[in-house]
Amino acid sequence: MSLPDLKPLHLLRSLVLAGAVLALAACSFAPVYSNGARSYNLQFASPDTRLEQIVYQDLVTRFGRSTSPDALLVTVDVNSSSLPGTSLEGVLTITRPDPTGVTAGEELYRVTRTATATRGDAEQRLAAQQANVDAAERAAHQLAETIRLTLLAVLTEDGGVAPVALAAQ
Repeated sequence: MSLPDLKPLHLLRSLVLAGAVLALAACSFAPVYSNGARSYNLQFASPDTRLEQIVYQDLVTRFGRSTSPDALLVTVDVNSSSLPGTSLEGVLTITRPDPTGVTAGEELYRVTRTATATRGDAEQRLAAQQANVDAAERAAHQLAETIRLTLLAVLTEDGGVAPVALAAQ
């Protein structure tokens, strides 16, 4: 008894696999965050609170920090919200700097975003305090994600703010 000749089957399988690899290589994915992505010309203000620090840190991780003098200044003021639970309210402001340095610059966009996180109830004082801190930090990360999506929607290819965003003020 002899085994069947597997060379044509092996060759066919290799051709199909090579074709699939070439087809996938032809697809062009452009991830927002990679070395090939366009860079955003943004500077971020200094945080005043721990929660603002979390928001800015998340945004800088996603967008990077520009050192260009004409970079847009992104400011986020984080405050506790009146919504139930652990709620944060963030006021996002995008400002074009004044090249002369005489004025604070031209405000291009301002919007308010909110984020909420639930907290666990604990009978011990220290555990309850830690639950509040944890919920506030989770809300800050959620707020940063909401602001990141807002920035992606508002910023234009040339580094400015979309006219639709200016009309929505």
